[in-house]
Amino acid sequence: MKCLGEGGFTLLNALLELLVLMIFLPLIVLFFGFMIRFSAEADAQTAEWHLFAVDLQSYLKGIESIEVINNGGGVRIVREAEEYDIELYDRFLRKQKFRQGHEVMLTDIRDCRFTINGNKLALRAEMANGTVEQAEYVFTQPKGQ
Repeated sequence: MKCLGEGGFTLLNALLELLVLMIFLPLIVLFFGFMIRFSAEADAQTAEWHLFAVDLQSYLKGIESIEVINNGGGVRIVREAEEYDIELYDRFLRKQKFRQGHEVMLTDIRDCRFTINGNKLALRAEMANGTVEQAEYVFTQPKGQ
């Protein structure tokens, strides 16, 4: 005996559920793809590199002179009558003002190379975890160079 209101499983219900699944499945894939990229960018060492790169750029504004020091392991910048050395020291990049003291700018560095080509400063850093980060800056050529 069949009771009223017990229609059971129908083809129409199955197609509707399949349609909903097909709509949300690509959104789920996009969400997980976004989260993977976000977690890679949220890595502490990557964030530290980006902060260092912006900080270094601020020192290249209005420079009076610039030169590579320590066989490419650092750069000396003179601006506003102040001399800054940004160089590899042990396992970090440090900044010295007038070659005194030091301020840590970037940590966990295995190797770092600065090169100047015309009015471009290029930096290549190998991190302790093996990743390689690179940055290139364009600066206004100091007068007399």
